Amino acid sequence: MSDPASIVSPFITQFLGTGDLTVADATLHPKVQGITGLKPMGPIDGREEYKAIVTAFVSAFPAESPVEIIDQFVSQDGARVVTRFHSRQRHAGEFFGVAATNRVILFDETHVARVTDGMIVENIVSATNLEFEMLMAPVLTPLILK
Repeated sequence: MSDPASIVSPFITQFLGTGDLTVADATLHPKVQGITGLKPMGPIDGREEYKAIVTAFVSAFPAESPVEIIDQFVSQDGARVVTRFHSRQRHAGEFFGVAATNRVILFDETHVARVTDGMIVENIVSATNLEFEMLMAPVLTPLILK
């Protein structure tokens, strides 16, 4: 079995950080489920939807600097990888209908990825992204609190 951290690290730094779709194809199971505020209406359902959502995000919020992994832990059974990272992204394009502000926003996130047979099958995001959340609140609040 591959080291699960070696699967999750490029997913975080290259796919989430820069939108590298080849890394998504190499690390994400075709039926991956993702729980993230980038799709507040429900889980991301499948690799192709994950790629579309991250592509839109990275287009609107390109990386200002490389993703920095702060901590990473693998569960004893090797099935889960917990990764905390910082990412600085510039709000350079429209996202969820919110016009670009050109602000550099710090994303401080913890992802819990479940790895099976060398592929990420589930990724659950917990984040302290207050500036991003406040920026998107006027648009996302009605979607979440209907």
